[in-house]
Amino acid sequence: MTSPASPAPFLLVTDFDDTLKISHTTNRFRTVIRGLFAKQAYAGMSELFQEWTGGNPFVIISSSPRVIAGKIGRFLDRHGYPAREIWLRDWLKQKDIRRYKLESLRKLEARPEKGFIFVGDDAEYDPEVFAGFRERNPDRTLAIYIRRMRGRPLPDGVIPFHSALEIALAELEAGRLKIPQVSRVGKAIVDHGDPDQIIPYFASSPSDIAVTGKFPTLEKLIDLLNGRYAKIRGDRRPR
Repeated sequence: MTSPASPAPFLLVTDFDDTLKISHTTNRFRTVIRGLFAKQAYAGMSELFQEWTGGNPFVIISSSPRVIAGKIGRFLDRHGYPAREIWLRDWLKQKDIRRYKLESLRKLEARPEKGFIFVGDDAEYDPEVFAGFRERNPDRTLAIYIRRMRGRPLPDGVIPFHSALEIALAELEAGRLKIPQVSRVGKAIVDHGDPDQIIPYFASSPSDIAVTGKFPTLEKLIDLLNGRYAKIRGDRRPR
């Protein structure tokens, strides 16, 4: 008799708009238009997810309408994201975005995974709803990463980021990624030609990544990305 497969060590749970796809959720009209037509993805995020998931599907919880599920799936395939589940909102029955996300996270609690890692952005409710899940499930919440769009205050213990390399470095310290995996993510970002796909014009300005000396083989890569950050700051007006 075959033994049942062991559950994955953790489940990766992510938002979509302004977390994986550049959508400008701080502007509702632009979000709708971009949801229909825009194709821009954040540099390095698909490489991060490829390295992170270890062959296990991740979960997207998005407030986008169910009618664009096909567009979202094609976007993810086009940009090389691994297997996933896509949870979308019924815009007629689930009008309150925060309540929809809270209810979706409640459903996660019954899953067999031993831990959860959350990725979102600070444009709407991700920091608070993810922190609420952590309050109910402190032993199963391994990390919460929030992309800095507005630059607003975040709940304690939530880790802010501007690019996928910052997540990858934190996951390296946590022992869930290795140096070659982090290098691949960082190279995908520094080699990207469009600064708006590293940090879009409407997002908060990035701060340099600190070089701690813990991983000397990654210091050149960090310096290169800090150079991209400096150029982005210099090319844009202060927010």
